[in-house]
Amino acid sequence: MKSKYSLLVSFFNAIVITGAALSPASFASLAFYDAEISDAHGGGAGTLPYASVLTTPAVFDGTNIELFDFGTISGDATFEFILSGDPDAGGRNGYIGRADANPGNSLRYEQWDNTSALGFTRGGVADNTFSAPNVASPTDDTHVTYRWTQATGTMDLFINGASTDSIAGATFDMPTGPGHLGNVSDGGNEGMIGTISRVTTFNSALSDSDILSHSNAWSVPEPTSLLFSGLAALALLGRRR
Repeated sequence: MKSKYSLLVSFFNAIVITGAALSPASFASLAFYDAEISDAHGGGAGTLPYASVLTTPAVFDGTNIELFDFGTISGDATFEFILSGDPDAGGRNGYIGRADANPGNSLRYEQWDNTSALGFTRGGVADNTFSAPNVASPTDDTHVTYRWTQATGTMDLFINGASTDSIAGATFDMPTGPGHLGNVSDGGNEGMIGTISRVTTFNSALSDSDILSHSNAWSVPEPTSLLFSGLAALALLGRRR
């Protein structure tokens, strides 16, 4: 009969091998997300189906920006973000991003001050706020996708891979070329407080299944989290033997 120690070793090995099946979002792996984007879309920007990527987390204090080139975007587009923030502490109309070429168009972490609602704006034309349940400005790390279809003026919102809300008949242009993340301007009063860990832009409207695949790749356990948790359990049991 196996001892409790050997049983725990076997159990820990099984977790390491099949960890993706035991995955709360809090153990999300940016490395797995990066690998999925690379494998599914060719491994690099410019000559491939995605236009641009951010692979180093950008941290925002409500006043700063992070320079970012959104790539060449025209017509249909899909923008994926992995982000979290504090809508209560952030500035009014917290920005996710805008481009220099069409600065009147912006994606919003919080569409209006103290509303905790995602949205997008065409300056002087319309402010569009997503209002379906479970589309609040994320306070925990979340995979957020904006998918724009030019012909119908439709912006679809996906939260952790699930189609969550949609606004049709909108006038909007997705950011294109050089711009920035996190605020209306450096030192501006419309900044988000939080972290944008990843940005991936596509010059096309991705399918629901592609968006879900990307989100699923992200929401798997961090290998190091599994390792340290397992080692700690083994050490504790070893002391009791």
